[in-house]
Amino acid sequence: MEITINIPRNEYVQPTEVRQEVVQGICDAFLAQNAFSCFHPFSEGVYRARTLNIRRHKGDKKFYGFASTGTSSDELVRFNGEEMKYAFRALQNAGYFMYRIRKYGSWVGYVVYPKPQYNGIYHSAEKVTDFTDFID
Repeated sequence: MEITINIPRNEYVQPTEVRQEVVQGICDAFLAQNAFSCFHPFSEGVYRARTLNIRRHKGDKKFYGFASTGTSSDELVRFNGEEMKYAFRALQNAGYFMYRIRKYGSWVGYVVYPKPQYNGIYHSAEKVTDFTDFID
């Protein structure tokens, strides 16, 4: 008995494009130091969404944070893993330090800090040099 199965080819290709304005926007979002400046690569339960977009107010040039969704006054731009890797390098080349933190106990996030010893509000902060999470 011969079985013939027709399965369409998987067309997924991991993004490799790096847009300069998006990398700048990621850096601006980290450096804004506000409630939206923590990047969350994973969804953690019902109320913890991935923040795979940078956000700015419509008409503004500078991005001010990360978001999963926006409001009618926001413009969102989706970034990819390569762009996040470039932003990590750019921030570190400028003298900043990247930390992987646990926000609200379990929500994994990344923040930028100006000092080599994290002294911020998150108790579990681990210094990282590379972005290795898969977000695409």
